[in-house]
Amino acid sequence: MIKFWLVVLMVLSNGFYSTGAVMNDSTVPDSVNIGILYAFNTSIGRILKIAMEAAVEDVNSDPSILGKTQLKVIMQEDSKYKGFLSIAETLQLMAKHTVAIIGPQSSITAHVISHVANELQVPLLSFSATDPTLSSLQFPFFIRTAQNDLFQMTAIAELVVFYGWREVIAIYIDDDQGRNGIAALGDKLAEKRCKISFKAPMSTEATKEEITDVLVQVALAESRIIVLQTNTIWGPKVFSVAQNLGMMRTGYVWIATYFLSTLLDTASPLPSDEMQDIQGVVTLRMYTPETELKRRFVSRWKNLTRGNTASGPRD
Repeated sequence: MIKFWLVVLMVLSNGFYSTGAVMNDSTVPDSVNIGILYAFNTSIGRILKIAMEAAVEDVNSDPSILGKTQLKVIMQEDSKYKGFLSIAETLQLMAKHTVAIIGPQSSITAHVISHVANELQVPLLSFSATDPTLSSLQFPFFIRTAQNDLFQMTAIAELVVFYGWREVIAIYIDDDQGRNGIAALGDKLAEKRCKISFKAPMSTEATKEEITDVLVQVALAESRIIVLQTNTIWGPKVFSVAQNLGMMRTGYVWIATYFLSTLLDTASPLPSDEMQDIQGVVTLRMYTPETELKRRFVSRWKNLTRGNTASGPRD
């Protein structure tokens, strides 16, 4: 929430307000609009909605932040969820005199609409687009609060070296984020004189049969160290198929990128069969030091989400 406030203050300091005119010392707007472009029917989208509503309440209840100006949030469902089809929804938000946009949910969409944000000079804040090629030099109006995939791939490479492994297999979704993340992993492994011995891309619309075909190829490869870079939709499906193929037993090592910790954090408790499928899998999670501020936030978050489950489509 603090980062959300900082973005609001940054935007206001640039002199924008809800009608698109320039502020001066004698003009204070009654309200300022922030747009949110997200798939609210997903687990992360539902959590985002709760967090944004709480953040708006915090901002508007503290006159030291915006004074008499009220923060208003316009939530737009990212129904297309990817690629060029999201441009229209972004333009719809911008047409409502928004001074900044929070979103999108995927790196694919972020690549596309960052060009729009650059042209219209509207800040675009994302905390889930982790593609390492989304550069602030190329996209100066793109602001990322999450670490990009380069950081987690560095951690995975360190883990591989620590245990003395030399080669890994990479299973990933065959899109910009998947390919670029695995490319970053390859670079970090090369720095340690290790390598990806086999790459197994999967279609973004992979069926169970297609996932099975990919995993059979993986099973025939020499390495048994598997890095899985996917999302919360396909990850459980991959583990389920791998379990059926006997690839989750002793002798295999599975390292999941932080899609798995995200799934555990947003959709718990998982069904018992899904929990069984991921036993023994190593995953990464963002680390936040224990502080009094964190403890207060966790306590408040539990109150905010009590009775709100993460059931429904995942991300």
